[in-house]
Amino acid sequence: MRNQLWFKLTGAFALIIFIGVVVTVWLTGQGTATQFAHFMVANQMVRPSAMQAALAGYYAGKDGWTGLDTVFDRLIVDAANGLMPGMVGNMMGMHENRIQVLDDGGIVVADSGGPAGSEPLVAAPLEHWTIFVNDVSVGELVVEGSLMGAVAMDPAPLVGSVTRTVFIAALIASLTGLALAAVLVRQITRPLVDLTHASRRIAYGDLRVRVPVRSNDEVGELTDTFNQMAASLEQQETLRHNLMADIAHELRTPLTGIQGAVEAMQDGVFPADAENLEALHAQVLLLNRLVEDLRTLANAEAGQLALEKAPVDLADLCRGQVSALQLRAAEHEIELTIAVPPEENVWVDADSQRLNQVLLNLLDNALRHTPPGGDVTVSVYGNQTEVFVTVSDNGPGLAAEDVPHVFDRFYRGDRSRNRATGGTGLGLAIARQLVEAHGGRIWVDSPPPGASQGAEFGLMLQRVGSGN
Repeated sequence: MRNQLWFKLTGAFALIIFIGVVVTVWLTGQGTATQFAHFMVANQMVRPSAMQAALAGYYAGKDGWTGLDTVFDRLIVDAANGLMPGMVGNMMGMHENRIQVLDDGGIVVADSGGPAGSEPLVAAPLEHWTIFVNDVSVGELVVEGSLMGAVAMDPAPLVGSVTRTVFIAALIASLTGLALAAVLVRQITRPLVDLTHASRRIAYGDLRVRVPVRSNDEVGELTDTFNQMAASLEQQETLRHNLMADIAHELRTPLTGIQGAVEAMQDGVFPADAENLEALHAQVLLLNRLVEDLRTLANAEAGQLALEKAPVDLADLCRGQVSALQLRAAEHEIELTIAVPPEENVWVDADSQRLNQVLLNLLDNALRHTPPGGDVTVSVYGNQTEVFVTVSDNGPGLAAEDVPHVFDRFYRGDRSRNRATGGTGLGLAIARQLVEAHGGRIWVDSPPPGASQGAEFGLMLQRVGSGN
């Protein structure tokens, strides 16, 4: 049989229950048998050895039995100290014993059922224990009846009966406990079995598998985490397939143009003049840009992107980008503005060329998706430790389902794949990697807080000297 977890847990429960039953039955049998080593007197359970010791101590202290009858009841109580009360014996259908103390001449010096000097007990059964002081016999302890007052009673049947009763009760309790343990263990292991089966299906390539969450405990948390992992793997696999298709698509377009132009020149359809070579050169530049973007993204994701960091005034960097794009914004009838506190210089430790690349990408997207007559605003602000830059527009914004994916490779909300509106789909993915390589973060809100439409991209970097 396989070492399954449910089998181990059930076996552990069974072993614990078995040990508990054995110990309970054994202790009950021992305890019952032990009680028969006592006799009952004055409603107290007394060991003969304890009574012998008490009487020997009295004799040694008084140098005789004088006055024993006056303190006899107290000696019985002292000898019974720490033992079970006499009602245990009564519950078992037993009565009290009568006890006498005889001196070495056979005279009664104390009697639990009468005065000193009474006749010695003669009615059977009688129990006799000699009292010794310094190994010398000084008297005798005589008890009417058997131990614990069970007249002519053999303790073996009673001990056996109690042991069997306890065993049956323990057996019923153990079976009930084992059944409950099996149910509990099954509830624990069932999700683990489901997770095992789901893991095998994922290993065979089925990334759509999910495991139902059946509880709110650690196993439920593990199941939920597994489902998140499976969903992430499925998404990454989908992106991988899309990446391969997108790369093929993006490379095919300029390559097809280059191939067509070269073949036309070879066939004499187009002359190899400056105008046609310029068109061919534009396709080569497009192809080179795409390959360079892929290389930059791959290096950034692998953590191998070299950054030439130096103190940079981010506000000045933003002013430069806004100024460089004013002509393009005017051609599209878009108002491009920047909001920076006039007295503020915002210094960060960064690679200015890479940050320019990020800002250019964000502004390019904003201008591309803002209709004529719209506004694009760049805002720069910060606090003692952080600097923030936001690029917001009042265009149509992003669909809710597009927002979580805008920084994914080759992801474009424009499903028509129109280059005029969609780009290559790598710009925002590169921007995220570059910002994270600087120890910052980038995000998007669509629509921006307090606006009814449009989109706002933002990035955060650490100030120079902030200690982070």
